[in-house]
Amino acid sequence: MPRWFRIGELARLYGVSPDLLRYYEEQGLLQPHRTENGYRAYSIEDVWRLNVIRDLRTLDVPVETIRAYLQDHSASTTRQLLEDELALLEDRIRRLETLRRTVRQRMENCQRAYSLPLEAGFVQKFPARRCHALHQPYRTDAEMDPLIQQLRKFDPDHLYVWGNDGIGSYLDLDAARQGDCQKYTGVFILHPKGETTLPRGQYLCLAYRGPNEKNRTLVPRMLAEAARQGYTPQGPLLEFLLADIHISEDAADHVTELQLRVRPQTEP
Repeated sequence: MPRWFRIGELARLYGVSPDLLRYYEEQGLLQPHRTENGYRAYSIEDVWRLNVIRDLRTLDVPVETIRAYLQDHSASTTRQLLEDELALLEDRIRRLETLRRTVRQRMENCQRAYSLPLEAGFVQKFPARRCHALHQPYRTDAEMDPLIQQLRKFDPDHLYVWGNDGIGSYLDLDAARQGDCQKYTGVFILHPKGETTLPRGQYLCLAYRGPNEKNRTLVPRMLAEAARQGYTPQGPLLEFLLADIHISEDAADHVTELQLRVRPQTEP
C-alpha cells in the first residue's frame, strides 16, 4: 500500500510549520490528497516535491519560478534553473562584497571621527574631490535630510547615510563673516562619479563634538585663526557631518568637521 503522511507528521519530519505546508498548497506547489473526513494526506510524490521546494527556497528562488519549474520538471529545465540561479548568486556575492567594503569603510570613518583633535585648527591639503551636490538653501536639520535623499538617487545602492563621513553642507562664507554661521546654501555627498567637485587646495580644518549651534563661536574662531596664520579665506566653507543623528541620538556624540579653503596672504 502507498505511504501517506498527515500534515502534522510531514511538518515534524521536515521541521516546518503546518501553515507553511498549507501555503505551498495555496500556491499550487503541493497537491495533497483529501481523505473521506477531509484531512490532508501527502504522498511520496509530495515528499519529493517538498524536498525540491525546500532546496530551491533556500536558494531564494521565487515561488512563481518554482511553480513553473514543477509543472515542467525535466533534466533540461533543472539545468536551466540552476544556471539561472548561479548567475543570481554570483551577482548577490558581488553586491555583498561591495557591502562588506562599505561597512569596513564606515567603521574606519567612525574611528577617524572620534580620533580627531577637537576645536583645534589644522591645515590640510586636499585634491579636487568629486561630489554630487544640490545648491538649495536651508536652515534646519529637518530641511537637510530631504535634500540628502534627493542626492542618493545618483547611486541608491551605495550611498548610505549611516556612517558616511562624505556628507556635508555648504556654509555661506560672506554670511559667516557677518556672524550668521548657520546659513546653508546647499548639500553634497562625496562620490567618485560626482558631477561637480570641491576645489583642491589648502583647507583650515576644525572638528568639534556637540550640536551645530557651536558654529556660532567656532566659525569666527576659524576665521581669526586663518588671519593669525597668515591665510586669506577663499571658500568654500564646508561642514562635514562625521557622526550625527544617524550614529547617535545624543548630540554630545555628534562630530562635525569645518573645512575652510584658504591661501597664504603672500600668494597673488
